[in-house]
Amino acid sequence: MNASLNVVMAQEHVSDLARAAAHYNDVPRRPQWRSEPAVELRPARADDEQVVRDLAALDDASPLEGPVLLALVGGRAVAAIGLDDERVVANPFVPTAHAVSLLRMRAGHVARVSRRPRRRIRFPRLRLA
Repeated sequence: MNASLNVVMAQEHVSDLARAAAHYNDVPRRPQWRSEPAVELRPARADDEQVVRDLAALDDASPLEGPVLLALVGGRAVAAIGLDDERVVANPFVPTAHAVSLLRMRAGHVARVSRRPRRRIRFPRLRLA
């Protein structure tokens, strides 16, 4: 083989190796998370009564009664669901479709658990002579 041809082939091989090494040295990127705030679901407390009333007033609905689940986005209540009648009130000025669907799902879980009959564990009685 010709010496100049060997040099060209060696240079191409070195550049191929450099490209492959650069590919493997890249730090894997983390997945890009949405910048939207998380939705927090929690039972309404006694001090949340006014918040639930305000949501109902914004939604032009009657206030919820009984146990209530709240959906908070960024620390602010955006929707609520009554666990007794599964009626929903939400802030119409904030996108709440995802929060409401989460509330409905969680209310279904809570209702299913509360309706489940509890099994009673019976221990054998020991008779002492």
